[in-house]
Amino acid sequence: MSFNLKALPLAISVAMLPALAVANDATDEKLAKLEQQVKSLQKQQTANLADKFNFNGFISVGYLSANNSAGYNNATTSANFEEDSKLGFQGTFNISDQTQAVMQLMMRGENDWDVEAEWAYISHRFDNGIQARAGKLRVPLFMYSDYLDIGYAQPFARPPLEVYGQIPFSSYTGGDISYDVEFDDSTLTLQGFGGQSEAEEDVALLDFSNLVGANLSWTDLTWTLRAVYGQASLEGYLKDETGSPIMGIDDEKATFTGVGASYDNGSFLAATEWTAVKVDGLLADTESAYLTVGYRIESFTPYVTVAYLKTTDEDFRSALPPQIGVPLGLALNRERTAYSLGLRWDAIDNVALKFDVTYANDFGDTGGDLESNDYNPLTGEFMYDSTTVYSVKIDAVF
Repeated sequence: MSFNLKALPLAISVAMLPALAVANDATDEKLAKLEQQVKSLQKQQTANLADKFNFNGFISVGYLSANNSAGYNNATTSANFEEDSKLGFQGTFNISDQTQAVMQLMMRGENDWDVEAEWAYISHRFDNGIQARAGKLRVPLFMYSDYLDIGYAQPFARPPLEVYGQIPFSSYTGGDISYDVEFDDSTLTLQGFGGQSEAEEDVALLDFSNLVGANLSWTDLTWTLRAVYGQASLEGYLKDETGSPIMGIDDEKATFTGVGASYDNGSFLAATEWTAVKVDGLLADTESAYLTVGYRIESFTPYVTVAYLKTTDEDFRSALPPQIGVPLGLALNRERTAYSLGLRWDAIDNVALKFDVTYANDFGDTGGDLESNDYNPLTGEFMYDSTTVYSVKIDAVF
């Protein structure tokens, strides 16, 4: 009896082995199914996240030189591969069907390839069609403002500096609101914007507060017409060559007015803009415009551009006492006409090669708004009365 009692547990264990094996197999099967479900869920979540996120980029690589060192687009007689070179990445995250978060990171050769956020905003489209955005946005003053850094989206090697170089900032922090009015074959867009910005140049440090404006644009995908008005309160100071303040600017009103039009039927293209900048106080008022025409011949698009820039308030500074008016006139008065002849070659998909020659003259009694065109007080003249700039550029999107 004693032997049987001792052997009973062993007998029971041996008898349960098949059942335990079946149980282990069932557990392993359940664990495998659970792991498969987890992997499937993770894959689905990753796919959903990928569907919500869109990523693209653009790059420009440019060569620049000139026949002298007047400084048009910072060109000199030496080869410059940095001024027109840039790399950008833009990501869009679809928070919902109506809400997006957008960020655009830029690296420019002229800024030692430092990373900076050009765009960083949240956008929401309401059921009534109104779209609102808030964050860091591109200031919508020009026809090519939204594509200012995307050279591939522009017909020329660069937007005409006579017009696009008169506003010292390209982005602002604030918001905008827009609404599209749809017609049978065209769209009218109304947009209002507001915020603040700042800019530092060789001759000034400026803060733009209470920035507000509106623009109106109409397009039927062949013709585009637009008008814009903006204003801001301007503070800061002018500075000398060492960076020291020489004149303060205290809450001066600055206004911008612009009109533009473009035509593109797939073969012939034309674009033009006219702008006027007015600033209270001693800072210069300017007027500028350009006209570009081109014609597509298969993958080639030759184009010509004529542009001008001039100050419109020289009389105000010339009426000041000479000890104030003369140095202000030398620093602020500007006048220039530029003629560009270029060729765009769409070599392969998403890649364009551009060649451009720009000749600038008609500086009048000014330095032509060229930073390196120094004034010689002994001769009473500026160093250069014209300049020719040569550009080769590769623009691509991906």
